[in-house]
This record gives sequence, C-alpha cells and structure tokens, in this order.
Amino acid sequence: MISAGDVHRADLNEERRRLVLVVSNAKFNKLADRVVVVPQVFEAPDEVPFPWRVEFDGAVFAVDLMRTLPADRLLRRTGRAPESAMIAVRTAIRMIM
Repeated sequence: MISAGDVHRADLNEERRRLVLVVSNAKFNKLADRVVVVPQVFEAPDEVPFPWRVEFDGAVFAVDLMRTLPADRLLRRTGRAPESAMIAVRTAIRMIM
C-alpha cells in the first residue's frame, strides 16, 4: 500500500529515474490509482525561498513542483520521510491554498 511519507524511485518520463515523496494518503492513492508526489531536485534547498524545498536524508524535494502520477509509475519504495519533513511539506501545501 502506497501512503503519504513513502519515498519511491519513479519513472517521470525523463532521461533518468528520480526519487519522489508521496504526499497523498493511501485512500486517495487506492481509489484514484494515482499518487500526488513531490520530486527530488538536485540543487541546494536555499536556491528557492522557504518553504518550497524540503530536505531530509541528503535529498531535496520540491513542493513547488508537486504533480500526480499513475501509481504504476512508482518503481520501488526506497524509504520513508521523517514526520518533521512531512509537517514541512503539509505547511508548504497549505500556503498554496
């Protein structure tokens, strides 16, 4: 079951696979057969103003590049985000609304 906070390697239709952080809950993921994710980016978190970049475990994820993917494009789970990172992501999403 795919749930919020999972980190997966995903096919984003780019030259290389990249990590994504799942932000949608398991119920949405199951019913829609899609996931809402924020992709990993390869720049310093300070290059974009707070709160749009969230960093943990040496990776930077871009909330401002949030998107949906078909669930089958998640290739494998590689880890889980700490609760502090998920709080930062939810705070950034609330600022969008």
